[in-house]
Amino acid sequence: MTFKMSRLIKLYFSLIFGIFLLLNSARTLAQQSPQFSIFSANSNIVNPAFSGWKSNNYVALQIRDQWSGYTTSTDGSGTLGTTWIAGSFGITPKGGIGIQFYSDKTPSGVTQQSFQIQGAYHLNKGNGLWSFGFSVGLQTKSFDGRAFRVRDPNDPLVNLVSGSPVSQTQPDLGLGAVYSTDNWQIGITADHITSPTFDFNGGTAAMPLERVFAIHGSTEIPLSDYFDVLPYALVRYYSGQIVPEGGARVYYNKLIYAGAAYRNGDAAMGLLGVSILQNKLDIGYSMDITTSNALNKKPLSHEIFLRFRIPERSIKQKASPIRTPRFRIL
Repeated sequence: MTFKMSRLIKLYFSLIFGIFLLLNSARTLAQQSPQFSIFSANSNIVNPAFSGWKSNNYVALQIRDQWSGYTTSTDGSGTLGTTWIAGSFGITPKGGIGIQFYSDKTPSGVTQQSFQIQGAYHLNKGNGLWSFGFSVGLQTKSFDGRAFRVRDPNDPLVNLVSGSPVSQTQPDLGLGAVYSTDNWQIGITADHITSPTFDFNGGTAAMPLERVFAIHGSTEIPLSDYFDVLPYALVRYYSGQIVPEGGARVYYNKLIYAGAAYRNGDAAMGLLGVSILQNKLDIGYSMDITTSNALNKKPLSHEIFLRFRIPERSIKQKASPIRTPRFRIL
């Protein structure tokens, strides 16, 4: 049995890396998936293998206001931003499911939505826990031709979106794996494996969604009886680019944290968070300071994160009546 499980683990990792090598040559320049600065506190957004991880059950909401206050004189009204809703549920000690939906918008009339179902298998092996996950879902891209600004009159998309809204939905697939111990973890993911391509049934325009490959890790280091530090890192690869980011959060009594992070070629970040209601409700906030091409953007981005942990349901055994000649209990 041990030999078979070892082969299964090797096969799963080989599958993810094989997909990476196979698809790497097909470089794309489409819009990438939305990114969040508080991903380190929200595991399912990084890797489907965290679905139902360690029997944790929760629902979460994350809202990002990108380049807060950014407006244009030629595009439509509105701001850049992303809304993300998710849930993670442990079905058994060895299995979990997840669900997530996000909506990404721009003032140029382009929106992107995603709905995904996630599943994971968890395997205790030695002193660690292996988790293998997948995600299947739908990606939808929409253009509002009433607001979309045409930059190239010869663009084949012009005739498709001229003066009216159009949208298209395509299937999507992702894989992930995580190995974790009591105080550290490392994982890999391959997202948008099918590279959903949007042509809006016109045949003249083709916009594939980025394939994204990533490796991530974190560790927990006790500093004292009350303080812990949690360094973390995420390295993504897409369109021939390697985009690293990393940071650390310092926790007080595992209830309050403050931290800082940096995303290469994009922004520096400050992080704050607190757990209330006996650790049932987690609240997080981040502020990004733009460090790249700042003249064409607003300097600050804001993000809010809410997660409610669903307590495990305990089934109480019904007490048996105790009868005596004099009285009855229950």
